[in-house]
Amino acid sequence: MRRVSGPLRAGAPSNPGAATRRVAPGVSRLKSASVRGGASLVLLSILFWLIFYQNAPPNFGLNWELADQPTMFQATTAAVDTANTEDRIIKICTLLISIYVVVSRWSTMRLLVKESNLGAIACLTLAPLSAVWSIEPSATLLRSVTLLTIAFLCLAISLAGWNRRRLQQLVLPPLMFILIMSLLLGLMFPDRITELGQDLSQKGAWHGMTFTKNQFGMISSVAAIICVNRLIAGEGRIAWPLAGTLVSLTCLTLSRSNTSLFATLLGIGFMALVMRVPVVKQRFSTHVVVAIAATILLYELVIQNVIPGAYTLLAPIRSLTGKDATFSARTTIWDIVKQHIQYAPILGSGYGAYWIGPVARSPSYVFTYVMYFYPTEAHNGYLDIVNDLGWFGMGCLVLFLIAYMRQALQLMRFDRSQAALYLALLFQQMVMNMSESEWFARDSAFTIMLLAITCLSRALQEARASARLAAAPAS
Repeated sequence: MRRVSGPLRAGAPSNPGAATRRVAPGVSRLKSASVRGGASLVLLSILFWLIFYQNAPPNFGLNWELADQPTMFQATTAAVDTANTEDRIIKICTLLISIYVVVSRWSTMRLLVKESNLGAIACLTLAPLSAVWSIEPSATLLRSVTLLTIAFLCLAISLAGWNRRRLQQLVLPPLMFILIMSLLLGLMFPDRITELGQDLSQKGAWHGMTFTKNQFGMISSVAAIICVNRLIAGEGRIAWPLAGTLVSLTCLTLSRSNTSLFATLLGIGFMALVMRVPVVKQRFSTHVVVAIAATILLYELVIQNVIPGAYTLLAPIRSLTGKDATFSARTTIWDIVKQHIQYAPILGSGYGAYWIGPVARSPSYVFTYVMYFYPTEAHNGYLDIVNDLGWFGMGCLVLFLIAYMRQALQLMRFDRSQAALYLALLFQQMVMNMSESEWFARDSAFTIMLLAITCLSRALQEARASARLAAAPAS
């Protein structure tokens, strides 16, 4: 056997795919794995894309009457678990097929466990377990099954063969379909893709083929980050990622979601720093990651008045996101949710048990006569985690964030562009959760994040395996 060149330098600027190019046996092994996973990957991809369909408005907005359009606070964020018989059959099939793929690739799964995000596993375990003390056990179990089904699907996708751009391969098709179709519908039926509200944040804003402008802004943000990552990395032809960037930024602008715009600029700015600025690439990547994450969490604490000086510290954020001092009436929602947290501060009231709808038996029914509408969520992911899973759940979330950033920084030694993408998506989610509830939600936005979690673990496992092969002496 031909002797393989020396080991990869841990601190060297990563060259995507360098490990696999330098290790011929590794290339053969990875290619064969991709071939074996081909058939199952097609089926899993279809099931993954169906999640976007299940979370879309009826008939993708084509027959969505204006009188039935929800406002920003009325749209359901969990269409998939309040679904009809057809959707439940899809969910059951998805769970069974995903479990089969995981079991059939158990040897790879055992290796992947070593790179798993323990914080994510803790959150996914705590969600169904909270049915024991939930105020609505049936709702908790139903929504937990949906969440675990999506998690198993994402895990199965990462096990069915492997490609370093697996995340982009699965995520971009449904996102670009929604964005392009939204633009086409906007040209043909402009009254059906715009918000009904006439206030400053809603007037003329597009919700596209989603329920609200914020959802439209979120998926536009994710698509923009993925496409710009490819442009910055300079891998392959630039025509398609350039076109995708233009479409994504156009839709992001039309959504008028200032929070999504801010999250996108943060994600793109971060990727430019760690991928293109030499001094940051060589010495300060970790410092930049920690600084951005700490700043976001600091402002979240300030927003919730955990740290004094809110008015002064929030002034830059309000100016960048276009929010008033009440964050578009969100502070009233937050105050009511905080009062409910006091009843079960340690373990919470059960995953998904608070927002079961405007029914009299639910504590959330108070919104119907205090604010005269039903929000469906706290519009703050961190607050909803505490409300559902208590401060113990918040601890699990923090553990997830730390583990995710640690994994991405480790991957950066081998594949800088992919690691930067994973981190940019995390920062985007951290910002969005300051005004929307997305952490371990059952919608399309966090489905992408769940796929990022599993793909990040698999990418790190493959990178380390290739590095070990490169360092091993020839037999």
